[in-house]
Amino acid sequence: MNRITPDLLSDSVDPVTEYRFETFSPALTDGAPDRRTDHYMQAVIAGFHGKRPTDERLVHRVENAITDGRKLTAVYADRAPSHALSAEIPVATFAHFEKRMNVGGGRLVPAHLITWITVRPTHRRRGLLRSLMTSDLTQAKADGYPFAALTATEGGIYTRFGFGTATWFTEVEVDTSPGFALASEADRRVEMCPASALEELAPAIYARFLQASPGAMERQQLYTDVAAGSVDPRTDDEDRSVRAALHYDESGEPDGYVSYRFHGETYYTGTVELLDFVAVSDAAYSALWAFLGAVDLVNTVKFGYAAQNSPLPWLLTDPRRAKTVGQHDGVWLRMLDVVAALEARPWEVPGELVIKVIDPMHLAEGTYRITADGTDAEVERVSASVPVDLELGVSELGSIYLGGADPVILARAGRIIQHTEGAALRARSMFALERAPYSPNDF
Repeated sequence: MNRITPDLLSDSVDPVTEYRFETFSPALTDGAPDRRTDHYMQAVIAGFHGKRPTDERLVHRVENAITDGRKLTAVYADRAPSHALSAEIPVATFAHFEKRMNVGGGRLVPAHLITWITVRPTHRRRGLLRSLMTSDLTQAKADGYPFAALTATEGGIYTRFGFGTATWFTEVEVDTSPGFALASEADRRVEMCPASALEELAPAIYARFLQASPGAMERQQLYTDVAAGSVDPRTDDEDRSVRAALHYDESGEPDGYVSYRFHGETYYTGTVELLDFVAVSDAAYSALWAFLGAVDLVNTVKFGYAAQNSPLPWLLTDPRRAKTVGQHDGVWLRMLDVVAALEARPWEVPGELVIKVIDPMHLAEGTYRITADGTDAEVERVSASVPVDLELGVSELGSIYLGGADPVILARAGRIIQHTEGAALRARSMFALERAPYSPNDF
């Protein structure tokens, strides 16, 4: 099926080169990727500067794509000069699939996820990305999705398509040398386990975490593979260095896990690198950090995907031992149906707010009245003549949707226009969720 409609292509794509757009599902034939899937994966891997995987690992990647329900869109040039890459290999790629996202209060909403966006350097600046994105978002809105989501390798690309950063994560380094201690003693319900046990346990534990953490997104199979040591993302080989530990709740059920590997020049200046850390409860979070602090011959624990607002520094008697060494954007949201999106999430603070949304792509623009009762909200599209409290772009609405971005700060930065005094402060209160949004994965 071709998701790219001719009318969208006519004004935006380079008229000199003819392009063919095809959307299809990844497939295996006789245990190997079919020709179209193989060529598509070649283009994606090259676009992200990966090395050509072994046949076995390529099959595994395609199996994961099938499991995730990904739909692939490939763009083919009409010709390829002598000695150039075959015209069967796409010059641009795009993919979409569906996963549920926690929008607060344990409410899981289907989201339209976008990924595997590449354009070959020789075919950039020809309107391919705009055509792919415009057509896909238009179709996603028609399909009834309240919002689309992506994670970005480059931060300056997607704002122009209406995406706004909605979750953030940090890189932390924790000094676990002698003297490491927790301010409150953690329980002792942690045991080490074979990393392979996470093949079964990690999805179930993460499903419980998903219900507890606003901003969390259903995961792809790859995360389980990495946590269990069956795939090293750096090499595509099995990672036999992975270790794991589980936390058990009071009934004896696992409610948290950590997956990690040791590296260092000597066993006396060792570092533990966390591959995955998922805690359903605060008790699990505290106890797993107590476990990590007790790993012998290790002075530093590194975690590259910690929550931006985590309790970690407050767990420690010396909070300076937990250092933030990097901060990154996580999930970017793009509102498609403002009424459906806003009514899907909980509203714990009652109030009324009228917002005007500006959307250059005309998918979500309009004026909307939010009337919250402390549990839910009624959202209605109103006439442009109704007095507006806040005026903001669709990307800014995506950023405040989960309470992660502060409307007061955005107003100070000129990203939100405040027409009613105190409206940004009111919006901060109304959009807040039970905890800061956090999604410990990308896609």
